[in-house]
Amino acid sequence: MDEKKLIFILAGILIVGFLSLFIIIVPWSNWGRPSDWGAVAVDNLLMGLIGAAIAYGIYVGSKTM
Repeated sequence: MDEKKLIFILAGILIVGFLSLFIIIVPWSNWGRPSDWGAVAVDNLLMGLIGAAIAYGIYVGSKTM
């Protein structure tokens, strides 16, 4: 398998796992209390930005290999 394909597959798995952890699983753990949807939206935006930064770092790292 080509090394770049392997890097992109691993990066995709990492990003999907990261997003599922912080966007899907964490809000479900707080069903007992009413959520402040503004705070949840800001948290999701921040996690998306962090995920994009990680993806960009992996992409730039794969270009230098």
